[in-house]
Amino acid sequence: MKIFLKVFVFLFLFCSCSVYAKEEIKLFFFSMETDFMSHVHNTMAKMSKQRGYRLKVYDAKGEAKRQYEQFKKNVSIGDFVIISVKDEKYLSEMMDLAEEHDVKIVLFGTSPTANISPSYDKAWYVGFEMFDSARKQYSMIKKYINEYPDYDKNGNGSLDVVFMQGREQDFATHVRTRVIIESLEKYGVNLNPISYNFDEYSYSTAYEDLKNQIRTYGIENIEMIVANNDSMALGAIKALNEIKYNMPYSFFSGHNHIPVFGIDGTSEALKSVEAGMLTGTTIADYSALTRVMMMIFETNVYDDFQKVVWYKVDGRTIFIPYRAFSKIKVYNAQSLNE
Repeated sequence: MKIFLKVFVFLFLFCSCSVYAKEEIKLFFFSMETDFMSHVHNTMAKMSKQRGYRLKVYDAKGEAKRQYEQFKKNVSIGDFVIISVKDEKYLSEMMDLAEEHDVKIVLFGTSPTANISPSYDKAWYVGFEMFDSARKQYSMIKKYINEYPDYDKNGNGSLDVVFMQGREQDFATHVRTRVIIESLEKYGVNLNPISYNFDEYSYSTAYEDLKNQIRTYGIENIEMIVANNDSMALGAIKALNEIKYNMPYSFFSGHNHIPVFGIDGTSEALKSVEAGMLTGTTIADYSALTRVMMMIFETNVYDDFQKVVWYKVDGRTIFIPYRAFSKIKVYNAQSLNE
C-alpha cells in the first residue's frame, strides 16, 4: 500500500510539473535595452496572454555569463524556453543544459550562425535574416536616388553619407553597412562616406553623433543618413529637427529634408515615416516572429511544418523576411513592400 501511494504521489507531481511547464514560457533576453527587444517582449507578452501562457522574463543586461547563469539556475524539466542570442560564448553550454532537461527551445536574435545543436531535435532558431534587412534598406535608397537624381546638393560629384553603425563587435552591424556600400557602388553611385561611427544602436548616441557631424562638415555637406536601426535613425531626426530640418511633412514638400533610413520598423519609426520626417525603414514583423515561436511550442510533429508557419523552414531554422516601408514616389499613404 505504501509503495502504491509513493508511486501515485510521484506520478501526480510529475504530471503537475509537466502541466506547469507547458503553461509557462521562460524568455531569456541577452539585453532588453533596445527598441527591437522591447517590441519583441511586448508582442510576446500580449500573445502569451491570449494563448493562456504565463511569461517569465529574465534580462542579462548585455552580459553573456549572466544570461548563462540565469538559464542554468531557472531551467526545469520540460520547459518551453526562448533565448535571445547576441554573444555565443555560453551558447553550447546552454544547449547542453536544454537537452539534459528535455527543453523545447527557440533561439532568436542577430547571431551570425543559427547555432542550434544538430543532434537535439527540440532546438529551433527563428529570426530575421540580417542580409535581407540590408537589401530591403538598399531597395529604398535606390528608389530615392532614382526619384531624386539631383541628390548631390553641394555639387562635389558624390553622395555624402553619414553611416550610423551598431555595436562594433556585432556581425549584423558590419553586414548591414557593407551591403549598402557595395550595392551603391555597384549601382554606379560615387559614394563619399562622411563617417562610420559606432553609435551602439542608441538614440542618444546617434543624436550626439549627428550634431557633431553637422558642426564639423555643415548641414549642406550631409546628403543622406543610413542607420543600422531605427533608434539611431530617430536620434538623427531629433538632431535635424533642432536646426529645422526633417520637420513634419518636409519630405513631401522637399523643404529642408535630408533622407534618413533605418531598420526594424518600430512604431515610432513608422509614425515618423508617415509624418514625412524619416524617409524609410524596414519592418520586422514581431507578430510573425512570436506566432512562429508559439507554433513550435504547440506542435509535436513537424512534417510539412512550412505549410503551417507560412515561412521557409530549413532544417530547424526559420527566417522571417523584412518589408520595406517608405513614402518614396508614393504620396497617397501607401507603403512600398518588397
